[in-house]
Amino acid sequence: MSEDPTTDAPMANEGDALHRPGGNRASRLTFLGTGDSLNGERAQASVALPLAGDETMLVDTSSGTVLLGRLAEAGISLESVRHLFLSHRHFDHVGGFAPLLATLASLPEASLLVHAAPDTLRALRNLLDLTLPGSEGWMGDRLGWHELVPGKPTEVGGVEVTPYALDHGLECVGFRVAQADAVAVFAVDTRPTREIVENAMGADLLVHDAYGPQSAPEQAHAMGHSTAADAGEAARAAGVRRLVLTHLRSSRFVDPQVLAAEAEAAFGGPVSAAGDLDTIEF
Repeated sequence: MSEDPTTDAPMANEGDALHRPGGNRASRLTFLGTGDSLNGERAQASVALPLAGDETMLVDTSSGTVLLGRLAEAGISLESVRHLFLSHRHFDHVGGFAPLLATLASLPEASLLVHAAPDTLRALRNLLDLTLPGSEGWMGDRLGWHELVPGKPTEVGGVEVTPYALDHGLECVGFRVAQADAVAVFAVDTRPTREIVENAMGADLLVHDAYGPQSAPEQAHAMGHSTAADAGEAARAAGVRRLVLTHLRSSRFVDPQVLAAEAEAAFGGPVSAAGDLDTIEF
């Protein structure tokens, strides 16, 4: 393992955990899925963060029932999942919502508040009506909906979550997740945009989309994504402590370690490519 100069602990390889002395529950995250929409080697995008009171918030829901298995493998109880933040309405980010909702409805102690921007909320509820009619009523008042506004923070479980606009070709938001002593910023599914730098200024951790290598920027940008070098440049401009790449294509298209090396060259700080079930403290 290589040494991470920004922490007192070694930098973890893919699949390992990175530990930082003095960290607290809310400054830890677990990658439940790290693949792009067509990656059969990894689950699709989802991240879990612990909150106060033994609760959990999710960012995106992967693409199907795989989310339920990943939660179990990570040791995260379904009843603890109380807040869901959705970046946008593409299937690899919201496709696991219906299975999650159907499962939570069968658990009397479960409740869920869904946070998303207006178009995403509307599309999600329409999808439920088409594919799981009546499911909105299954949980009764245990299910709630909260409309996000870019730049307006939301407090959940002792954590402040601020959405901000990304450039993905449709309504899509990133998230700045902050508490007193730790900040993580999520920028998945986006072309390079100044919004990322502005919201990631001085953050402990930037989790960033990395669709492909710097040799093919046109392809990445045409698909509404970033290259690894784009991610590294954003991390450098924002002065973050650490960069983690996610939303990765399958190995037949790109080597995640090559992407990490390209991002590190642009950033000049510690970079890793996330793997499913990796846990990071920041």
